[in-house]
Amino acid sequence: MNSEETKFFEAFTALMIVLWIAIIAIFLSNLIGFLTSIEYEAPITLEKYPFFIWTYRGLDTLTQVFLLLATILGVAALLREDEGPGVEEEPVVEGGEG
Repeated sequence: MNSEETKFFEAFTALMIVLWIAIIAIFLSNLIGFLTSIEYEAPITLEKYPFFIWTYRGLDTLTQVFLLLATILGVAALLREDEGPGVEEEPVVEGGEG
């Protein structure tokens, strides 16, 4: 690629970026107006029912399982052997064959 092609490519890229930013700005302004016009009120909020998470057994159990799995993975990561320089792997020798 010679210098003239490089300059053309850089100019074309800059023009496309400016055009892309202009298009995104136009759509974003319309999108923000649309999203702010939507009014939604959740049927169950934590302000109205603060004990919802802990009284709903399915969600409570799922949370406990996630925390237990995260704890197990954290402990396993702390206790694993480092694999780096100086670590020697030992071959597995199966019994029965001479």
